[in-house]
Amino acid sequence: MGINFLKSVYFIISISCLFLLNSCTGNNLSVTNFDYPLLHENEVLRLAGNYSKCMLLNEEYLQKARKYEYHDGEALCYINMSNISVSIGNYKKGLVFLKKAETALQNSQNEALKAKLFQEYGQLSKVTGLYKNALKYNSKALYYTKKCALRDKRNYFLNKVFSNRGDFLYDAGRNDSALIYFHRAKSVINTPLVNCLIAKHHLLYTGLADSSKVYVDRSLELIKKDTISPDSQQGMVYRVAGDYYKSQGHYEEAQDFYQKALHVFLQTKKAYNIPFIYQSIAEAYKGTGNKEKEIEFENKYLDAKARLSDDQNETVNLLIDKVLAEKENDVEVFKLKLFVGSAVLILILIIVFTLKYRKMMNKKSRLREQTTILKNQTELLTNETELLASKVNESFNALVQLAKRNDSAFLTRFQEVYPDFIEKLLNINEDLSGADLHLCAMIKLNFSSKEIATYMSILHKSAQQKKYRLRKKLNVPSGQDLYVFFQGLDS
Repeated sequence: MGINFLKSVYFIISISCLFLLNSCTGNNLSVTNFDYPLLHENEVLRLAGNYSKCMLLNEEYLQKARKYEYHDGEALCYINMSNISVSIGNYKKGLVFLKKAETALQNSQNEALKAKLFQEYGQLSKVTGLYKNALKYNSKALYYTKKCALRDKRNYFLNKVFSNRGDFLYDAGRNDSALIYFHRAKSVINTPLVNCLIAKHHLLYTGLADSSKVYVDRSLELIKKDTISPDSQQGMVYRVAGDYYKSQGHYEEAQDFYQKALHVFLQTKKAYNIPFIYQSIAEAYKGTGNKEKEIEFENKYLDAKARLSDDQNETVNLLIDKVLAEKENDVEVFKLKLFVGSAVLILILIIVFTLKYRKMMNKKSRLREQTTILKNQTELLTNETELLASKVNESFNALVQLAKRNDSAFLTRFQEVYPDFIEKLLNINEDLSGADLHLCAMIKLNFSSKEIATYMSILHKSAQQKKYRLRKKLNVPSGQDLYVFFQGLDS
């Protein structure tokens, strides 16, 4: 009778504790009522340069996400905080926030959030000069973006994944591919910024002044429809418009747009853009022959460049430290409620443990043995993994050296290292020649057109033609990046 009574008490108290815990941690947050509102509020504040309010907004949402154990929400807040940190030049804390977001997303099925995470990793790599890493992370972001519906692409602002890739391709010397991704970004959200980026591309790389003018006008029309206070996108549009008119020798028109850009950047506190606007204004005055004004704005450029660390950045850094160190009141209240329920559960567990002591000791003994075996297996697997990684790195470096020497043994060695890759290529087109496979192997190893031309002792134009013919043989659509296609063959 004593045992049955204890079981009844245990059952009643367990149900009561579960109800208590459920009332404290019930997850009623979702993409619709958490992610979307936060994303759009964050974007308005970010573009307006109001980083302090932006950080406070994300701190508020972070507390809510923690309270309801909404891990995707926590990840989104950390991603936004990382973007703010990187915007003000605090790259180390930007990386800390991204790692926290990645941990929160370990078991997530939210493809859009994963795309946004790797987009931010790519942007951080870019600003720190790791251009190959930037492209690698951007490829991961593209992979997850393709899995998203158009609604999520727009609501999570994943057009940035495409526009960032266009930007990264410039650093990799692949200007011809950059324009494709700007147009893909435009197909997701037709923003003033992406139109002015296309205009800038034509101005700097294709030399098509008429095309540049078309996109300058489109971006100016789009910002006229924007009823929100000036934001950094408007500043970039005015700056590119000024660049266009300066290139055409219309220095007065260029001055007007540069002054508008300066006004926006001052309002939105875009300290890192202000020095370059001063420099552009100085160049425009030089075009008009106004030496006095040219010197005045050249001095402003030098002064502004030296004052990039301002009071606002200090304020935001303090807020970041606060977010990293503070324990929210809601969490403390939750812990108190949890303590009450846990105390009751612990009491019952002690009773149950006493009644089943021998059985539990046997289980613990078996568990120790299994743990020891698992630990040994894990150590063995770790050693084998490290050895394999070392061999892979050695093989990769050896392949690169063979390719650079245009060694006849390159393709044979490549087939040994990547047998599945060659097999998949031949499954697509069994008529691929040895020269075709050689070129595929170099692209797989991330050699650019310029590098291929150098190491194969051919003209750069010939290398591009070979890549074009290879694209046809493999039926790769013109809109798909050839490098991304080859990396995808491994997945």
